[in-house]
Amino acid sequence: MSTTAGMIRRTISRRPILSVSLVASTSIVGVAALVEYRANRLERTTDAKAIRLPRHYDANVIHDYWMQRPMTTCARFVHILYELVPLAGYFVKDFVLFPPKSDAQMSLEDLQRQHAAKWREALTNLGPTFVKLGQQVSIRPDLVPPTVLAELQHLCDAVRPIPDELAMSVMRDEFSGANLQDLFGDLKLVAAASLGQVYQGRLKETGELVAIKVQRPGMRQSFSLDLFLAQRVGMLVDIFTSMFTNQPPFHEALYDSFARGSYGELDYQLEAANQSMFRTELHRLNVRVVIPKVHDKYSTEKVLISEWIEGIKLADAPKDQIRKLIPVGIELFLTQLLDIGHFHSDPHPGNLLVTQKGELALIDFGLCTEIDEKSRNAMTKAIVHILMRDYDTLVDYDAKDLGFLPQDFDTEEIKPLIVKILTVGLLQSRSDLNHRKRSLMQISNELNEVFFRYPFSVPPFFALVTRGLALLEGIALSGDPDFDLFRATGPYARKRAVGLLGRATFNRRMKQSEQKAYGFIRDK
Repeated sequence: MSTTAGMIRRTISRRPILSVSLVASTSIVGVAALVEYRANRLERTTDAKAIRLPRHYDANVIHDYWMQRPMTTCARFVHILYELVPLAGYFVKDFVLFPPKSDAQMSLEDLQRQHAAKWREALTNLGPTFVKLGQQVSIRPDLVPPTVLAELQHLCDAVRPIPDELAMSVMRDEFSGANLQDLFGDLKLVAAASLGQVYQGRLKETGELVAIKVQRPGMRQSFSLDLFLAQRVGMLVDIFTSMFTNQPPFHEALYDSFARGSYGELDYQLEAANQSMFRTELHRLNVRVVIPKVHDKYSTEKVLISEWIEGIKLADAPKDQIRKLIPVGIELFLTQLLDIGHFHSDPHPGNLLVTQKGELALIDFGLCTEIDEKSRNAMTKAIVHILMRDYDTLVDYDAKDLGFLPQDFDTEEIKPLIVKILTVGLLQSRSDLNHRKRSLMQISNELNEVFFRYPFSVPPFFALVTRGLALLEGIALSGDPDFDLFRATGPYARKRAVGLLGRATFNRRMKQSEQKAYGFIRDK
C-alpha cells in the first residue's frame, strides 16, 4: 500500500500538469455521470420535480432536460463531429486545395459521386434531423451538381426501416394493447421516412385501403437533442455576427422557429388536425388538389391513419404532365400562404403526388406553420409590388412591414442595389435558370457586402416559408429545367393585384412600370 502511494506521489511530482489534468478530467466526468444518473432516475418516478420532454415544443424545458444529461449531450456532439469533420476535410483537400485536373485518373463527376455517397451514409448514420437536412438539398438542382443530387435523393426513398416488430409494438402501445389483427388486414411496409414509416393496410371495420404512419421509437429523445445542439450553434453564430457585422442577431430565433415546426412533427394528432383543416379549406377555396381523409378514430400521438392515395411522384411524372400541374402547385402554395394562413412547409418529392386521375395530391402535414394576418397582407402587397416592378415601395415599406429591415432604417443607400437585383434578375435574365444565375453572380459580391453592412434580419416564420418555397421550386426544376418561379406566380399574383387595385388602375400602373423597367435595362 505504501509502495503504491509512493509511486503516486513520485508521478505527481514528476508530471504535475498531467496529473492535475487527469484528476480534473476524471472528476468532471464523474460529476457529469452522477448528474445524469440522478436526472434519469428521477424521470422514472412520479416526482413533480422531474423534468420530462414536453409534448409541445418548449425551448426552456428542452434546454433544462438536456443540461441535466451532459454525458449523452457530449457523446452526441462528438458523434456528429466524428461523422462530419473528416468529410469536410476530404472535401477541402479534393476540391479546394488539390482539385482534379483534366487528365486525372478519376473524373470530377466520379469524385463528386464518391463524396456524395459518403455524405449520404454519414447523414443516415446521424439520424432524422440530418436526414431531413439532406432531403432539403436533394431536390435543389440549382445548388448541387446532378451526380450529387442523384445520390442524395436516396435519402428520401431509402431511409433504413425499423423492424416490423418494433413498429407493431408502438401501435399496440398506442391502441392500449389491442390485437392489431382485429383492426387491420393486409399490412405491408411501403415506405420508411426519417421520423417514422408507412404501411399499407385495410380497415377491418370498413374494408377501406389506408396508409398507416407509425413513429419510430425514441424519436422525441433523439430529435430534441439535435434541436438543442442546433440552438446552441445558433447562439454562437449570433455572437459572431454581432461582433463582426452590423446584422442584428437572428440565427437563434431562426433555429427556434425551425425547431418549433419540426418538433410538432412528432405529434401525429396535430398532423391529423392540420390535414383535416387543409382538406376543408382547399375544398372551400376550390383549389384542385387532393388531400387524403383522416380516420380520427384510429389516430393517436404516434400513429396516423389516412386514406390511401395511389399515384406517382410529381417529379417522376412525364414532363408535359409536370408542366400542366405546375400552375396548380403554384396556386396551392400561394393560397396557403396568402389566403388560408397555414402553410405546408415540407413539400419534398415524396409528398407531392400525381393520382391515377392526373390530379395533384399533397400528403404529410406534420411540418406546418401559421402566418398571421399582418404578415399575409404584407406579403400580398410585396408580391403585387414585385409584379408591378414598384421596387421603391417594396424596399421602403414592404421590407420593413415583413421585418427584414427596421422601421426607422433609411433605405436610400440600399435601394439602388435592390432595384438592380430585381430588375436585372427578373427581367433581363429571362426564364432560363442558368441565365438568371449568371446575371445574379455579377452582383453577388456587392450583395454580400450589403448584407454585412446593413441591419438585415430574417423574420422567424419566414424560415419555414422560404424552405417550402425552395423545395417547391426544386421539384418543378427537376421536371422542367426552364421553370421560373417568378413567372409562374404571374396569373395568381395578377388576380390578387386586380382584386386589390381594380382592373383599370392595375393595367395603367403595369404599363407605367414596364416602361420604367425596360428603360432601366437600356440604360445599363
